[in-house]
Amino acid sequence: MSRLEDDRRQIDEIDAELAALFERRFAVVRDIIEYKIENRLPILDSSREKEIIEKNAARISDDDMRIYFRKLYMDMLDLSREFQDDIVKEK
Repeated sequence: MSRLEDDRRQIDEIDAELAALFERRFAVVRDIIEYKIENRLPILDSSREKEIIEKNAARISDDDMRIYFRKLYMDMLDLSREFQDDIVKEK
């Protein structure tokens, strides 16, 4: 197996783990929006989002990668709000 093939195999394994974690995270997001609906809370909590981004970005030791991880988290939080908004619209 070439180095490229090995690296691609590793990426495939990582992607499978990411997909499972994404589903797990969004299942919890679904529970959170149910709570927010029941308690008439807004979808967006800006201070919480900033906290999440900074806390998780601090876990990245490679300074060059941290900015990309921060962008990934911002995108994921955007998707999370979109998902929550869709659920609210269905209710």
